[in-house]
Amino acid sequence: RPSCFDQGYDEDAPTAVYPRRAPRPAPTPSPAPWVQLDGAGAPAMEAEASAPREKRTADRKAGAAGSAMSEEYRMSEPPPPPARPPLRDEVDDANDWSRPWTPDVPQQQAFDWGASTWLSNDDSMSLASAQRVLWAANEGRSVPAGRIRPHELLNYFTFDTAAPEGDATFEVTASAEAHGDSLSVAFAVQGASPPRQPLDLTLVVDRSGSMRAEGRMEYVKRGLLTMSGQLERGDRLDLVLFDDRVCTPLENYVVGRDDPAILEDVVRRMRPEGGTDLDLGLKEGYDVAKRKVGTHRRNRRVMVLTDAQLNTGDVNPHTVSAIGARFDEDGIRLTGVGVGRDFNDEVLDRLTEKGKGAYVYLGSDAVVDRVFGAGFDGLVQTLAHDVRFRLDLPESLALERFYGEEASTVKEDIQPIHYYAGTSQVFLQDLKMRSGRPPTKDPVKLEVSWRDARTGEPEKRVFSLTVGQMLESDPHNVRKARALMAFSDVMLARSMSGDCEEAYGTFSSRTDGLGDDAEIAYVAGLAQKVCPSVRGEWTTRPVSTSLVDLKVKVDADIAVSGVTASCTSGRVTESLSASSTVARFRVSPGTCRLTLQGVVPMTTTVEVPEVDADVRCLVRGGRLSCDL
Repeated sequence: RPSCFDQGYDEDAPTAVYPRRAPRPAPTPSPAPWVQLDGAGAPAMEAEASAPREKRTADRKAGAAGSAMSEEYRMSEPPPPPARPPLRDEVDDANDWSRPWTPDVPQQQAFDWGASTWLSNDDSMSLASAQRVLWAANEGRSVPAGRIRPHELLNYFTFDTAAPEGDATFEVTASAEAHGDSLSVAFAVQGASPPRQPLDLTLVVDRSGSMRAEGRMEYVKRGLLTMSGQLERGDRLDLVLFDDRVCTPLENYVVGRDDPAILEDVVRRMRPEGGTDLDLGLKEGYDVAKRKVGTHRRNRRVMVLTDAQLNTGDVNPHTVSAIGARFDEDGIRLTGVGVGRDFNDEVLDRLTEKGKGAYVYLGSDAVVDRVFGAGFDGLVQTLAHDVRFRLDLPESLALERFYGEEASTVKEDIQPIHYYAGTSQVFLQDLKMRSGRPPTKDPVKLEVSWRDARTGEPEKRVFSLTVGQMLESDPHNVRKARALMAFSDVMLARSMSGDCEEAYGTFSSRTDGLGDDAEIAYVAGLAQKVCPSVRGEWTTRPVSTSLVDLKVKVDADIAVSGVTASCTSGRVTESLSASSTVARFRVSPGTCRLTLQGVVPMTTTVEVPEVDADVRCLVRGGRLSCDL
């Protein structure tokens, strides 16, 4: 619809694309924060208002009489005894209201020995916090403490996992290490990667004036054009644009039926203008997705791309995000994409949490290419719905600390999540050992329950290992997870006090034994930028390969969007995709740096000989190895 792109519209001349909207009604006053409820659960004040006039009059008379009688009774009571003089300590405390009250007896942490605890690491594709933290660290900046979600680092980085066998939906591996009287345990959960269903995707794109900053609109355009190459025949696409008005220039575009130039033309013509009424865009996107027909056994999804800088319409994050629950109730899955470094984290976090969806962050061309290129299927395909994780411990163990989003012994306290195809999560927890030493023969169980994304049928699987088996497993996962949590403490210390040297010392000690992990090497470099007062040299295991006509074959357990070869002859980058995993270069002999663009840049050096050669780069669990 070309009129969607008329930039100089007249506000006094309504059009088919921009119908005049009635003015918003004045907001109704909010109820008092505390309202006494009657027996039926309705506010007592409302129940009284609906009673007959005669009854209300009688009640008031009775109340007045009761009040008078009470006053007369109180006047006849003897005076209360005088208060005892306050003690010296009480006087000092009473004059210092800033000091919290502390009991005389020291408090000790209570442990639930042998308890069953429900765990959540949030959605497996909610990565925006980790992406922003890493960007800020690379710039040597601090991040507001509320935006640092340590568990998202465990979702973002890669670990050693096992692929589900056969028709299995999940597979779990576990490792553990003892530290004093605590046992650190890491569960690595890997989801299957089945062929994806036909996709019904409604894109809700923010084209308001704020999208002009930082090249945000260019990120969106680049992402959507990259995405077009990932769509499959039969996928259906809608595009809703909003600023302080809304229109739908593209509806029911079918891949393989319609000319690809139609989609490309609409994307290229998007221009920032107007205010940001996200509520308006979400409601239009919901209506467009809801009126689709023939949706049986199709993947119905709405993807919102916005900086969420609300400045017109409904600007309350709580009410704007409430529509997320409606999406989920109607079987429409929700994905949020935050654009730019300063997107409103609160809005997208609330929105996707209500809709049990994921949200990611676009802040660089490399991230755009990975999210909408090799990582696109993982962004739009859910494997399981209403997923819950329950940790069952023996009487010899108790949960001391969980490093995820939330944990509770009450099932209803933990919101279930949707799990995305091909993604993994690591659940890290410290367990208290009752005897002070590992109960090697006792079993630890992780129960996973969910609804199948295609059939809706409930399923459940229990994974069980003894403490001894976990201690005998490769400790790489638990060590890497603990190192990443220590890195999050470095960021928190920088944010809250500015002094991060102690936290950095802990992080540095936890990287022992991880010298072959390219992702940890990258994070170690970031930690030094965050704490400029510390000095250190991180060394990775040198890897020898060769080339002149350089052919790099990538075998990775994560999406790798490209390979860069930096040699004395120059710096060259080749893009990769799910179906194209070979990069070719023409480089000079000598030392070259190869950088694979995964969740973070993974770098190693190779010695290129004076003959042509092939190099195979293997990526597993964040570790990089390149060999002839």
